[in-house]
Order: sequence, then structure tokens, then C-alpha cells
Amino acid sequence: MNKLDRMIEDALDAEDRAILAQYGEKGLFGEVGELFTGKMAPWNMIHAIAQIALFAGALYAGRQFLAIDDVVEMTRWGVLALGIFMAMGVIKIMQWQQVQANRVIREVKRVELQIARSKTV
Repeated sequence: MNKLDRMIEDALDAEDRAILAQYGEKGLFGEVGELFTGKMAPWNMIHAIAQIALFAGALYAGRQFLAIDDVVEMTRWGVLALGIFMAMGVIKIMQWQQVQANRVIREVKRVELQIARSKTV
């Protein structure tokens, strides 16, 4: 927690602190788990299943790469394994962008809640 965070927390009353604690930072596993809730949950489940299938394919291609003696075939299996790992990387980047979007949306909603509560006082 930096100095600005401490100043903000000191300015909050008890009810605001309770809300902040309830919707505070979730940590890495909480953020990733949040991918599988909400409107994007079906897509993220498909991405997770695709990740597992791609990983299995990459393991198979890597095994074939190591088992074959022909240089041309080794190159083909190696390029296939590399391509699969790159596809896995693209999916991971998409998921991390969703995690970041969820964090920003949660912070904006907290600010909206505080503004709405300040208008009622």
C-alpha cells in the first residue's frame, strides 16, 4: 500500500471501509477465478479447454520432434510445436486482458458507489 492509498483509507468512514474490504483486491487466484463468472464465463471456459487441448498437442508434437531422426520431419514437428505454443500465448494474453478489464471495471464501480452515496448524504 502506498501513501496515496493510506490517505484515501484514512478519509473513509467505517461503512466505506467495510465496502472497500468486501470488494478489495482479490489476489492472483481470485482474479483468475473471476474469469469463470459473469457474462464472459462461457468464452473463458472454451479458452481454458482450448488451452488444455493445445498443451496436449504441443506435448505430442514435442515428443515426435525428439523421437524422429529425419531432419525435415523434425523441422515440421518443431514448427508445429512452436506454433501451438504461440497459440497458447495468444489465449493467455486474451485472458490477462480480461483480468485487467475486470479490475478496472470493479474500481470504476466502487467510485460510482461512493459518488452515489455522497449525493444521498
